[in-house]
Amino acid sequence: MGTQTAIRLKIEDAAIGFDQEAPLLESVDLEIRAGEIVGLTGRSGIGKTTLLRTAAGLVSPLSGSVECCCTADTRAQKGAIGLIPQRLGLVQHQTVGYNVLMGALAGANFLQTALSLPSKKMREETRSVIEEVGLADKTLESVNRLSGGQQRRVAIARAMLQEPELLLADECLGELDAETARGIIDLFRHMADDHNMAILIVDHNPVRAKTFCDSVYQLRGRRLIPFEDEEQSSVLPVIEEASA
Repeated sequence: MGTQTAIRLKIEDAAIGFDQEAPLLESVDLEIRAGEIVGLTGRSGIGKTTLLRTAAGLVSPLSGSVECCCTADTRAQKGAIGLIPQRLGLVQHQTVGYNVLMGALAGANFLQTALSLPSKKMREETRSVIEEVGLADKTLESVNRLSGGQQRRVAIARAMLQEPELLLADECLGELDAETARGIIDLFRHMADDHNMAILIVDHNPVRAKTFCDSVYQLRGRRLIPFEDEEQSSVLPVIEEASA
């Protein structure tokens, strides 16, 4: 974990969902600090993605508070929050370099964005982060020719280029073989340890999440609770989904 302990996400007594009469989650309390990886698990449809989107500011809480505690400089210069959704949103017919560069343009001024004129610094940062995720030899390759694991690396590189203080990742490890999943896990650990990012990651597999997250929470019965059920853990598979 990073040496700093600044809070990056603070959720207090929040109700999450879309219906005031029937929220998906109630009384949610969560803090995530710089350099910390927090896992979020639970059955399908229970509200994991909605909680992540609420943390990103895309969905308003029904009650309580959700606060991104990032620095003013980050908010002014680049995306304070990076989001890697389940559907990666990559431009399939474009190159790896083009897709990753979209992360840099998230922090560009209006004229650069409108004219698609990345600066020399942006291009250099793009090359650097593509190399960091192990795709330097794929920079000019179309995304639709990459494997599922490689496409996730592109999405991670795009998010990294925004230099967010808080990164939200939704099911980035699903449908990956063990080796590919481990490579992406190592990337997240590197981002937390070396870039001091706070990371909230949704993973359907709590056993796997416990191997690399600093803490893991489970959504159960409209509540967010620490995942500590050893009996339940023992009957869940550790990974090994089919290769993407």
